Amino acid sequence: MDSLGGPSGGLIDDEGNLFGVVNVVDALVVLLVLAVAVAGIGLVLSGGEQTDAGPETGTAFVTLDLGTQPDYIVTALNEGDTVNATKGSNLTITDLYLAPQGDQTRVIAQVRLQGIDRNDSIDYAGAPPRLGRSLSINTSQYDVKGKISDIGGESSLDSSSTSVVLRQTVSADDASAVTPGDEIDVGGRTAATVEDVAVYPTSNPNRRVLLVEANVSSYTQQGTERFGATALRAGQRVRLPTAEYTINGRIVRVGSGLDTGTTTVLLSDRVSATDASEVTPGDEVSVAGYTAATVEDVAVYPTTNPDRRRVLVEANVSSYTQQDSRRFGRTDLRTGQRMTLPTEEYTIDGRIEQVDTSLQSRALTNRTVTLELSEVSEETANAIRPGQTEQAGTVPTAYVRDVDREPTPIISTAQDGTIVVNDHPTLRDVTLTTELRVSETDGGVEFRGERIQYGSTVVLDLGPVTVRTEVVDIGR
Repeated sequence: MDSLGGPSGGLIDDEGNLFGVVNVVDALVVLLVLAVAVAGIGLVLSGGEQTDAGPETGTAFVTLDLGTQPDYIVTALNEGDTVNATKGSNLTITDLYLAPQGDQTRVIAQVRLQGIDRNDSIDYAGAPPRLGRSLSINTSQYDVKGKISDIGGESSLDSSSTSVVLRQTVSADDASAVTPGDEIDVGGRTAATVEDVAVYPTSNPNRRVLLVEANVSSYTQQGTERFGATALRAGQRVRLPTAEYTINGRIVRVGSGLDTGTTTVLLSDRVSATDASEVTPGDEVSVAGYTAATVEDVAVYPTTNPDRRRVLVEANVSSYTQQDSRRFGRTDLRTGQRMTLPTEEYTIDGRIEQVDTSLQSRALTNRTVTLELSEVSEETANAIRPGQTEQAGTVPTAYVRDVDREPTPIISTAQDGTIVVNDHPTLRDVTLTTELRVSETDGGVEFRGERIQYGSTVVLDLGPVTVRTEVVDIGR
């Protein structure tokens, strides 16, 4: 059979060559390649719909702790500040929190991060935002760096106002300067406001115990409320600086106010006879313009020193509650604790005998007690008579029922070795049978707030004479 086109010059010869030159199979391959190339060029030139648009981006919100910053940095920081870390990664400040710390300001920023979407997270500047990772914020005005302290889904910090009570011992001048309504400003923002103040005396006349209830601007980080870097819990120290003073106290209460009230205490002290005469019901203990205590009643008793007196003062004191305990300044209001009440005329610095009990309502009873005096002058012995009484104000404390006087024995040894007992010509031993107004406690019998037992010394002021006696019998 003749080839297509015949021997005289057809398209394909007997050997399968196109035009007698190119093999027909090779030609088909070349045509296929050219068709694919032309199609690709057409897609490119037409902006083909199948061009790769690049990776998708995502957003995450994190809390960035920028640490302490000077005022000029704090002033430059603003919500809305944005930086481009790398191509496809940028950071925007969405919320700022400021709190005083030392002489600088603690800055916490909530920031929005944009980066490559990784389904459950994003890549920001080459890595996911993890707790503890450091991030930089570089703008034309400032360059700061902070660590990621929390990761959340909100554009603003979980901030609020928290009530705390702070306690600190300060100078008398600083205590007088603190006033409800005072504000603590940081970077043009109110970081705290003083809501209430209580001031208490100390044994040092130039120092005061200051309690301040303040509403502080706080934020929540991983379930914990914080003021700057400080977790708001009892025992932590918080610093609140103003132009006039600086509070640097420990937290004693969180979430509630001072919880102040009035508590009655009986306070025992030994003072000079002059000071004892000055103590009067109605006297006030005023500290930094606040009334810390008021004297309601007083009882004055003699001591072995004729120039000293023992006073038992009933006072209503301003108290506050801390961990279910009532306190006056730093003092727990319970029996045995020492407490100071200074006035302009005198200072009571004694021991709490009882709490929530008045002088008149104490559980008192009469007890027959036998007392002895040894080797007193005949004049003193004769001055003690049945029917004499001792009184604290208008309250009888002791009554003499009977008096027995005997010459003081003189014991000597004769030359033959025998013991000779003679009467002293002027000295007397006196036995008093008395009714004492006592209180019966778990620790024993107390007379005028002090425990008595066999051998105890009791001083009685019987009017014309003050005697120092020894307890020889405590009746029932």
